[in-house]
Amino acid sequence: MQLISLDQVFQILKPGVPLPFGVRDAAGRLLLAKGLVLHDQAKLLELLNRGMFVDTEEVKRSAPVRESEAVQRPLERFSSRWDAFLRKLGLLLQAPGDPSFLKQVRELVVQMAGCTDSCTDQMIFLIVRHDYSQTNRYTEVHSLHVAALCHLVSRRLGWSDARRLSLIGAALTMNLGMANLQAKLAGQRTPPTLPQRKEIEAHPLVSVELLRAAGLKDEEWLLAVAQHHECPGGGGYPQQMQEPGEMSQLIRFVDSFTAKHSARAGRAKQPAQQAARELYSQSGGNPLAAALIKECGIYPPGCFVKLASGETAVVTRRGVTAKEPLVAALTNAQGEPMARPVQRDTAQPARAIVATLADKDVTIQVSVDQLYS
Repeated sequence: MQLISLDQVFQILKPGVPLPFGVRDAAGRLLLAKGLVLHDQAKLLELLNRGMFVDTEEVKRSAPVRESEAVQRPLERFSSRWDAFLRKLGLLLQAPGDPSFLKQVRELVVQMAGCTDSCTDQMIFLIVRHDYSQTNRYTEVHSLHVAALCHLVSRRLGWSDARRLSLIGAALTMNLGMANLQAKLAGQRTPPTLPQRKEIEAHPLVSVELLRAAGLKDEEWLLAVAQHHECPGGGGYPQQMQEPGEMSQLIRFVDSFTAKHSARAGRAKQPAQQAARELYSQSGGNPLAAALIKECGIYPPGCFVKLASGETAVVTRRGVTAKEPLVAALTNAQGEPMARPVQRDTAQPARAIVATLADKDVTIQVSVDQLYS
């Protein structure tokens, strides 16, 4: 039996239609039999988020042409789509005056939401493992990461499709008014100068002006952009609002969370658990921050961990519980590299996670293609 992750054939599954193949755990044990009917999309997405697997032969037998092609779809297609999103967003942020700007942003919003829904664990993995030393792309990388996580959290919270799309749009365009400066600051080792500080403080409203000039009339989107640096009680900027809107606050928490996961000039990347603890504490236990942490898990995909077996591993998929993700062992108990990553289920006591590891403590090069092929 050869297993592949469910997300590689997820597009085949439809609510109310019998499963065309069985759904299995990482060990190949059958959890849901072929023919079972799941009546709503939420149940299907739950399977995806739990990191389930399918047998390639069973998938091929279920529909010889279309599904077998889907089985062969490698992660490169996800990676290439993600890179295409980055390139497109980078161009858009430099051209808010283009007549087709708003149309292209809306297209990107829909495309990105679909990609994030079908490849959730890969997306989180790429966010956590992204090489932020490429500071010239920091603006579009950070905005895309924030938008993707905002989409996942709002889905968890049960927001309507229309509202989620407005949220993604706001996250993608929140820094439109300081796109060039943000890229420069990512590689700058000194504190912002006074002129830079003024530009930073003004950028939410400048971004709104640019969006209105482009023809945007979605007021919730515009308010979220205007308020994404506001804090309850008046501690934010630029208007020191007492009660900023919910959408802006979700963006603010995700913005902070992704920044903690990124290394920049003069600032080291934080380990996953530390980033989660700090965010929850700094938010005062805000339910939006709690939902974000639950969505990513205590050990998000891309996080390096030490197992009870002594092996060093990288998290590849969130598990049934936050403390029991699926991982790929990179070294054996003696610290020797594996010939190729080996899947481990941390729900098993012998493979339980005993510690998180900083990036500097892991010298093994992680191949995304090997982990998700």
